[in-house]
Amino acid sequence: MKSKKIENRSIVVDILNNEYKVVVCWGSDIWIKKVLTSWQHEQLDLLDLKNMRGQTFWTKDCAPVIVLRHRPKTGEEIGTLAHESVHAISWIFDRIEEESRGEVFAHSIGAIVRKVMSNEK
Repeated sequence: MKSKKIENRSIVVDILNNEYKVVVCWGSDIWIKKVLTSWQHEQLDLLDLKNMRGQTFWTKDCAPVIVLRHRPKTGEEIGTLAHESVHAISWIFDRIEEESRGEVFAHSIGAIVRKVMSNEK
C-alpha cells in the first residue's frame, strides 16, 4: 500500500500594512520544526503534533507561527485556524499596546483565514 505524501506548507500573512507577519504552517514534524526554527521559535518541546488541532507560538521580536496538523478543509479545521489566528493577532496587538479589539482586529483575523483558504495547491 502506498503511503500518502504529507504536504509541507508555510504561508506568510502580512498584518497591519505588512509591518507585522503571521506564519501559518502544516506538514511533517521535521518541516514544522524547521519553520519554527527559521522564525526563531525555540519552544519545540511544547510541540505536540499528534494530540493537537492547532497551536500558536510567539516570542518577543518574532512573528507568531500558527501550526496546524494539515491544510484546513472542514468547518472544524477552519474554526481551529480562526481560533489560533485570534491568539496570533492578540499577541501582535499586545506587543504594540493596542487595546482595541474592534474592526482592525477582526480584519486581521479575516486576513489570515482568507489568505490560508485561498492558497489552493
